[in-house]
Amino acid sequence: MLFVTVREFRDKATQVLRQKELVLVTRDGKPAGFFIPWEQSTIQDDIRKAVLEALAESLRQQREKQGISEEEVLEDFAAHRQARRGR
Repeated sequence: MLFVTVREFRDKATQVLRQKELVLVTRDGKPAGFFIPWEQSTIQDDIRKAVLEALAESLRQQREKQGISEEEVLEDFAAHRQARRGR
């Protein structure tokens, strides 16, 4: 997975869009979005499903590589939502 800032993504869009790997775009060090390389011009339902399954698998592998459980991710999301509500 490639990591780029929003500014790098904007300034080097052509290079980034040519990448063959998933790109995580960050803003202020936090995830802002993903770029998923795609070479076909249309997306059918079965392809959408395959893309989402591939993304889920990639995220699972990254999570396991870092030794993070799915429960820890869910707890982190819940804590983040709680903190946002407290603003």
